[in-house]
Amino acid sequence: MTVHGRTGVAKERLLIADDKISIELADGWKKTDLNQGDVMAGFATQDNRSSMFFTEFQSGGSLSEIIDNTIINFEARFQITSEEKAVTGQVGGPLDKKWSAVFKTFEVEMEQEAKVFPLKFYLLVFDTGTKLYLLQASTTLPVREAREKQILEMIRSLVAKP
Repeated sequence: MTVHGRTGVAKERLLIADDKISIELADGWKKTDLNQGDVMAGFATQDNRSSMFFTEFQSGGSLSEIIDNTIINFEARFQITSEEKAVTGQVGGPLDKKWSAVFKTFEVEMEQEAKVFPLKFYLLVFDTGTKLYLLQASTTLPVREAREKQILEMIRSLVAKP
């Protein structure tokens, strides 16, 4: 499916989660099976330095609690070096419907094969009334302005159905 995005340039809109979520994929991003497992859909840049994954929750508390629990899980695996305050917002739905959402960014250091890799994560949890979803995006540090713009534009392009 192709739609015209905010810039007026035609972009591909991908459907995921049994067509309940759509997103405009940025140039240079493609579907990936990295970190499959319980992930519904994943996307990565061609250089694999940035990625985005969607996970579904059946329940698990409030949106803020889900964000907090996700951060706790990260603390068990990574050294968190900075953390922004969570902000509330909305994800668009059909017929001007808006779904509650919580967004948070944080930076970590990941150790792999005796090397340290600094990363920035972007978390978005939203509730469509019937399901809860977590979007987790990440990119290597230092973050290139163009790459962060891509990630944030893809997040803003989300549209979800109940």
